[in-house]
Amino acid sequence: MDYDEKDRRYGATFDRFLEKIKTVSNTVLVLLLLGLTLLLGVSIVMRFFLGQPISWSNAVARYMYIYIVMIGTAISYMLDGHASIESFHNIMPKRVRLTFDLVHYILMMGLSAMLVVKGTKYAIGMWNVHSPVLSFFSMGIVYLAVPICFMIIFLYLLRKTIGLPDEYRS
Repeated sequence: MDYDEKDRRYGATFDRFLEKIKTVSNTVLVLLLLGLTLLLGVSIVMRFFLGQPISWSNAVARYMYIYIVMIGTAISYMLDGHASIESFHNIMPKRVRLTFDLVHYILMMGLSAMLVVKGTKYAIGMWNVHSPVLSFFSMGIVYLAVPICFMIIFLYLLRKTIGLPDEYRS
């Protein structure tokens, strides 16, 4: 078995793994959006009819929104939905594009790795801090959104970097 065939096999396995991560992320995102809509809807109805909203709804909505933004960011990155100047990128020669893409991926992987490590340390440090409204809820769970998001982005960029030479072959 030569190297290219072996690399394709591992690349396909990695692609399936990333596809599962994307599916789970999309499912969690949909559930969070539905939960947020339901929670805020019920709170508004209670405020309107009973004059008393759910006391903890704003805090939970805020925490859900943080996860929605962070998971949405990771999914957007996986779908190449982030902002880019494609017209400039497309007119460059292939070798320059390859170099720019490689530098971009390496810089973003470095940033993602740093945010995974720092975010995990911060989440662990905040684990014993509890929400003022929900005394049983650890704030570390909220801060865990950062390392989760950037681990997904890191894995995606790792796959893009591994497959970069194939992308530019003629």
